[in-house]
Amino acid sequence: MAGLRPLFFAKDTLLDNHVSLHWAYNELRTTGRVRLTGAPALWSNTIQILLTVLIVLVGLLGVGGIVGGIAVIASGAVRVTPATIVGGVGVFAMITVGLVLLLALRRKRETYRGLERTDVVVEPRGLTLRGVGPIPWHDFGPAEHRMVRAEHDSGYTRRAVMALSQSGYVNVNRRLPLHLRSRVCPATGPMWKRDHRWIYVPGVDGLGQNEVMQLINTAHSMFTGYRPGR
Repeated sequence: MAGLRPLFFAKDTLLDNHVSLHWAYNELRTTGRVRLTGAPALWSNTIQILLTVLIVLVGLLGVGGIVGGIAVIASGAVRVTPATIVGGVGVFAMITVGLVLLLALRRKRETYRGLERTDVVVEPRGLTLRGVGPIPWHDFGPAEHRMVRAEHDSGYTRRAVMALSQSGYVNVNRRLPLHLRSRVCPATGPMWKRDHRWIYVPGVDGLGQNEVMQLINTAHSMFTGYRPGR
C-alpha cells in the first residue's frame, strides 16, 4: 500500500444508473473483478445539504440584520453613537467571516465529491475508491455501520465504514502520502492526535449504500488472504 497514488482509469465496462447488485455479483464471480462508477456517499450528500442550508441561513441573517438595522435607525428608535456603529460593524464582520468559512468548506466538499465520482474497483488485489488503491483486503475489515467520531466536531455519528486493521492503520497514517489520507476517511480525534481509523464506504452510481456494503463484504470474503502470483 506504500505505493498508492491517485488513479484515474479508462472505462473498460460501461455501466449506467440501471446497474444492479445482481449484475455486480455476477461480474465479480465470473471475471474476478468489477469496476463501478463512483458517486457521493450518503453521509457526503447529507453534509452537503446541511452546508447549503447553513449558508442560506447565515446569508439571510446578514441581509436581515442590515435591513433591520437601517429600519431601526431610520425610525429613530435607537440613537446612533460610536458604540452603536462599532457594535453593528462587529456583528456584520462576524457574520461575513462565518459565511466566508462556510463557502470555503463547501468548495472543499465539492472537490471531495468530485473524487467520489471516480471509479470504484473491486479486485483480488484490493479495493480502489476515490482515486486511491488498490487497498489490500487484509488492511481493513468488513463494511458495517458504526458510531464514529464526527468529521467536524467532537461528537459521534453513525457512518458506514470499514475498520482499518493494524497493518492498514500503519499504511494509511504513516506510508500513504498526506494529501491522499483524507480520501480514505476524514482525520478525527483531538488536535494533538488526529488520525485515520476507518475507510468510509464509497458510493456507487445505481446502488444503495447497503448494496455497496454487501458487495464489498462478498469480495472481502473471496479475496482475504490473496497473494499476487497465486
